[in-house]
Amino acid sequence: MDINVCCYLCTVCTNNATWIDTNSATWVYTKYRFNHTVNNMKKIFLGLAAALMLTACNENRQPEAMTSVDSASVVTDLMMSRRSIRAYKDSVISRDTLNEILKCGIHAPNGQNLQSYEIRVIDSPALIDSITQAVVKDNPKIAERKGFKNIFVNAPCVVCIAYDTTYDMAQIDCGLLGENIILAAWSRGIGSCCLGSSARWILDSPSAKPYLDRMAFSKNYKLLYCIALGYPDESPEAKPRRQEMIKFMD
Repeated sequence: MDINVCCYLCTVCTNNATWIDTNSATWVYTKYRFNHTVNNMKKIFLGLAAALMLTACNENRQPEAMTSVDSASVVTDLMMSRRSIRAYKDSVISRDTLNEILKCGIHAPNGQNLQSYEIRVIDSPALIDSITQAVVKDNPKIAERKGFKNIFVNAPCVVCIAYDTTYDMAQIDCGLLGENIILAAWSRGIGSCCLGSSARWILDSPSAKPYLDRMAFSKNYKLLYCIALGYPDESPEAKPRRQEMIKFMD
């Protein structure tokens, strides 16, 4: 395996992230601007969380002990407040913001530093619609869901993650990558939802194969799951967790 092709978002060339454009089979890079307002308290909280996440994503940062209870509380609150979002506003996420989020993603722990994943970002509404139409053509029942707009829970942006099928721990690496992405996103007020079904629909749809080919994953890499991203248009309550699943061994 050529490790040099494992990740299209390396720590050196984050600004050269690969983006799928609707008008070309090649990778292009454009920038958007956006305005997003939140209430003052949320802005303060998310601002602190973002600062911590950015610091954590700095590859030159040396480990430091937590210097205050407040810092630990911000990180804990970030994790505990994050929810899966399935309703999004139409607001565009700037590519500068996406690059910051994805940089945090690729700084997740991974086995032997193989970085056994590849990432494709789709933020073109036209391309998302085209992929959706292709999948629905082969599986019409998908579009029967209430409020259906696209196969990525109606999100305006989706991150597609592929894993190295020749490395037996690659799916774990992809999971760690995804956790960093969703937490970094939430620290900036951006909601997310991990989507295994969307990846399966694309893989199983003959009509969607041209779009899967355009993702141009390296040899032995296979689409594993997707992460929907967007500014939340809902505030779901937390679902119960099974505390009894945690057991300490004496």
